[in-house]
Amino acid sequence: MNLRKVARQSPSISARTSTPKSQGSDSQSTPRPRSSRKKSSDAPDTKARRVRTGCLTCRQRHLKCDEAVGRCLNCRKSDRVCRRGVRLNFIDTQTVAPPHIVARPHGSKVTFKDDSRLIASLYVGGFEIYPPIQPETPVQENREPHDDFGIVGDDLTNLFQSVAHSFDPLSFDVPHPNVADFVGTDTWNQSHLVPGDELLPHGTSHFAQKLAGKHEYHAFLTDPEQVSLLRTFMKEVGPRMDIMDEMNHFSQILPGFAIGEPLLLKAFLACGARHICFADPSYGDEKAMHYYDEATRDLLNAIHDPNRDSVLCATAALCLGFSETMPTSSRHHGDHRAGSRALIRECGWTAKTPGLGGACFRISISAELLNCMRYHWTFSWDPNTWGINMDMDHSQATNEGNQDIWHHRILYIFAKVITFQASLRSSHGLGDDATRAIQHDHEWITHNRWCEQWVKSIPRSLVPLGHLQPWQTISNSAFPEVWLVNRSAIVSRLFYHASRILLAKTHPFQSEFDEDMRKMQRSHAHEICGLIAHTTDRGVADISLHFLVLAAECLDTREAQGEVLDIIDTITKVTGSNAEPIKNELKQIWSWVDAHPHTMIPAQMHNHFYESQPALSTSNHPNPSSSLQNPLLTAGDFSLENHPYQGYYVPPHHHHPLNPYHYGTFDMI
Repeated sequence: MNLRKVARQSPSISARTSTPKSQGSDSQSTPRPRSSRKKSSDAPDTKARRVRTGCLTCRQRHLKCDEAVGRCLNCRKSDRVCRRGVRLNFIDTQTVAPPHIVARPHGSKVTFKDDSRLIASLYVGGFEIYPPIQPETPVQENREPHDDFGIVGDDLTNLFQSVAHSFDPLSFDVPHPNVADFVGTDTWNQSHLVPGDELLPHGTSHFAQKLAGKHEYHAFLTDPEQVSLLRTFMKEVGPRMDIMDEMNHFSQILPGFAIGEPLLLKAFLACGARHICFADPSYGDEKAMHYYDEATRDLLNAIHDPNRDSVLCATAALCLGFSETMPTSSRHHGDHRAGSRALIRECGWTAKTPGLGGACFRISISAELLNCMRYHWTFSWDPNTWGINMDMDHSQATNEGNQDIWHHRILYIFAKVITFQASLRSSHGLGDDATRAIQHDHEWITHNRWCEQWVKSIPRSLVPLGHLQPWQTISNSAFPEVWLVNRSAIVSRLFYHASRILLAKTHPFQSEFDEDMRKMQRSHAHEICGLIAHTTDRGVADISLHFLVLAAECLDTREAQGEVLDIIDTITKVTGSNAEPIKNELKQIWSWVDAHPHTMIPAQMHNHFYESQPALSTSNHPNPSSSLQNPLLTAGDFSLENHPYQGYYVPPHHHHPLNPYHYGTFDMI
């Protein structure tokens, strides 16, 4: 056996042995002694050892990895994420069952970390084979679920703990990195998602990862004009967009990251220039239109790219759409309000999306809800698809410190009331249907109970710090003085009072002119007027005018009505809007003799007050009945025929037909 082995090895050995040319014939004819062959086989191999278990980061950088477990030396030196795994071809992968995240049992000390989605996302088509990430279902304390093997929850917890304790970390030969190497740089130990991927369930956004990660270099502006415009955006425009955002994304977080993103930076500069143009008419509108056109061109180019960053595009479109609502002397040629809504739906953002996605969702939804309230539009997004937890009695203790949850709940209640109001209008004239009337009464009671639960369960930060009746103050006001220092608390409170007023106007069995309903309307109308009259925050001025008009219609004394007109004049000085059509309409409702002789339909008032663009202008329709439609019903989704960005939009590559977050799963708008 040994002789055959030596015979097989001898050719390779002789080939590697360096022999002088003069001795070539002797070495081939005369066999070597056994001791010489044995010595040659025992010689150390000087060939470099090939790395087999190195990290993917070093492999991508074409560096030799030291294969250190946890974080290799190269990644620690360059402060990079040390990615682990095996490079595979995910195109032809076939699985019997799709992968999923194992739910962690309650009380267990084991945390599972799944990086398979990250590794798959490095390849074209790799991420799409995974099912969408589902939120973890909270485990009830008083329930002991059995799994498929008949193991009780406590037994399963003990099993996980016993397995965890069976491993001895000291038995592994693992280098101990410094604690400073992991502080603030590796956030993957808290989630199975790449930081920022929670904003885009069906793909990866580099901009979202920038918001969640750490960067070695941050750019800064050197142009004086851009510095001035960005500062104006942060101080004047951003707070108006963050009226219901606890984290203040647009006024504090995003401006710093926008400097490295030309598309978003130009959108911010366009908003800042628009505000300066209103505050100082001598500034001119050229700069605002310049940055608006530049940002629009960059956005259209990005929309045409299937590999675009959807988070960045949706955020920029939302800012451009907000700039379209600001007073201007020139006409916009775009329709970014509908475009931002379509991009938000494409990203799958709902009330359950954390961070920037949820903030953009609230901005878009609140703007549409206010227009639906003012002009009796049909709401375009079914609130039941938002994923709102309305169990306010049991969730008060756990959600008290999270204001966003309560903002989403009052928006949900308000949207349900708006939808309920539209259903009553659509069923009007269809005859007396007892079943339908009972159903409407049940919905009314449910919505009214939600309002009562919300105002009783909100956290302390959303409750007024002071509430003085008119006779307790020296302001000679007909309205109470409500003291709220939190801007988001003011807006949430306004949505609450508006919900109660709309419910009083839409009771299925009682007329809005009944004494009980009139009393309910007057009470909440006085609260809205008192809250707006004693609020000095200019960031709430735009949104408060909508609520003020709703409340003014419910006032029945000349003193209160005149004070509302003065409040409207104060607001228009801040916003720069022309409120004369609204004041004339209120005077007609109040039967004042000095009312404007010509009646203006709500669609014309909308275009005059907001200076809408032709794409969203409701007065361009020849049919008056169609002019009162919500523009987002036909232009707020890329699945519609009249979708925004015609001729530029290309579906993204990360679209997957089985993705439940995709906009096609929502109701057609």
